[in-house]
Amino acid sequence: MKYQSAVELLFTKSPDNLVFLDIETTGLDPEKGAKILEIAMLKVCGGIEERYESLVNPGLPIPSECSKIHAICDDMVKNSPSFDEIAGDVFSFIGHNVVVCHNAPFDLLFVHRELYRTRVPAKNVRYIDTLKLARQYFSFDSNKLGNIANAIGIEAKLRHRAMADVLTMFSVAKYIFANMYRKDIKIIEPSVYEYNPDKQTPLI
Repeated sequence: MKYQSAVELLFTKSPDNLVFLDIETTGLDPEKGAKILEIAMLKVCGGIEERYESLVNPGLPIPSECSKIHAICDDMVKNSPSFDEIAGDVFSFIGHNVVVCHNAPFDLLFVHRELYRTRVPAKNVRYIDTLKLARQYFSFDSNKLGNIANAIGIEAKLRHRAMADVLTMFSVAKYIFANMYRKDIKIIEPSVYEYNPDKQTPLI
């Protein structure tokens, strides 16, 4: 069964049911103790946009090499909620929508691991990966989000902060969807992410 696609939705002005999601973390691998530092989401339903963002206290010192990337330091998160405190809000915001990420397995592994840890009933989620679409249908010199944005004339501000990256991804996704549509690719079948706590999901 094919779900109504993001491409169709953007061009028929039907309810979109998309959540663009990005996170910042203390490291690359949650299996080795890396935690979420910031989460941001942009929900687009029926042309109406709703935003959610929060810094997250990871409960551990932020490595200096990570702070150099996203400019988030210990003092910025010391009074922020833990993920346990926002897990219900994150879960509710995503709802039954299709999640859009750039390198989705990375973001979804972190988010689902935290939801599972906090006993929020994380479910399988349908998602679209703009990184995968860029690799499959385009020939950018680099498929990093910021480099794609530069290539198509989108000014990306405050790179590696979650909401800034979400807004950049939203613009990049619209470009990707529009050009796929022009190539007569009018169906995107979302992938399904299933978190298995007993087996590490590979990061790409």
